[in-house]
Amino acid sequence: MNTAKIVTAAAATDDSDRGKKMTSERIGFRETADFLRQHDNYVILSHANPDGDTLGCAFALCRTLQKLGKKAKNICADEISHRYDFMKEAVEVQEFDPEVYISVDVADRKLLGDFDKLYGDKIELAIDHHVSHVGFAKMLLLEPHAAAAAQTVYKLIFELGGSALLDEKTAACLYTGISTDSGCFKYSCATPETHRIAAELLEYGFDHAHIDYVFFDLKTKARIALEEQIYRDIEYYCGGKCALVSLTREQLETVDSEDSNGLSAIPRQIEGVEVGVVIKQRRNGSWKASLRSNSEVDVQKICAVFGGGGHVKAAGCSFYNTSLESAKKQLVAEIGKALE
Repeated sequence: MNTAKIVTAAAATDDSDRGKKMTSERIGFRETADFLRQHDNYVILSHANPDGDTLGCAFALCRTLQKLGKKAKNICADEISHRYDFMKEAVEVQEFDPEVYISVDVADRKLLGDFDKLYGDKIELAIDHHVSHVGFAKMLLLEPHAAAAAQTVYKLIFELGGSALLDEKTAACLYTGISTDSGCFKYSCATPETHRIAAELLEYGFDHAHIDYVFFDLKTKARIALEEQIYRDIEYYCGGKCALVSLTREQLETVDSEDSNGLSAIPRQIEGVEVGVVIKQRRNGSWKASLRSNSEVDVQKICAVFGGGGHVKAAGCSFYNTSLESAKKQLVAEIGKALE
């Protein structure tokens, strides 16, 4: 691999990515595939509070590497919901001494949660799609225009060996990543390429209707109760253009981890709301804010003020050693500026 030449993963550098100071070596698909062929004993890391994209990427890449005769496994700092059991069944459980650490769909090493201290400085390759990506790995395959990191992993698999490496189980993992990160293809990030890749994955015959039902329609009784509480307590700011929901650690402990995902969609569904906010309390007492935009407001820029990031329409940030009211006040102030 020619490491002297820095290239971008995308065909052209995204305007939003231009000028960003990166500490990682930007590489393309060919260089990434060459790296994966030359090494073995891979550990693939997902971000904490895992979603369909980070897990879909991890299990699809793990299965692909195992098909290539490599040893690989996935790890995550947080418990993985039973809704992803079909992904777990796609890979073989292998024991080995780790040699290479890879992260997927991780914009910042601190998003690894408790695994940051253990593995954050060991990651050699990061595969991601976030505009706000912080260059923490030695090498980076980044497509900031992609709706999901699973799109990038899909193209990487083709670089590694083409359609011979794809099958029903791998396709199901990748489709889950794309579908969940694009809001079942409703979000503006779902480009023609997103739909083309999804259509190609559907050719492998997995039950996509069941996957979309599980991740978009299925709700436990505990989730319904939590939503009822959210609708009662929702707060409006900025003349009704901002809707905010806050959830304490005690409230979140009443539901499964997967039940607490997707809540960020609720505030943005309200007519007249341009920025929706969901603030959740973590186990350590800190607060995680998820912002969603229905307008031209760039929530990634808002979150960047507080050390966070993400995408133009969907981003997040954290507040440490502060009260919920203080976090709300700071966020609403920045949202107000953006709405002006």
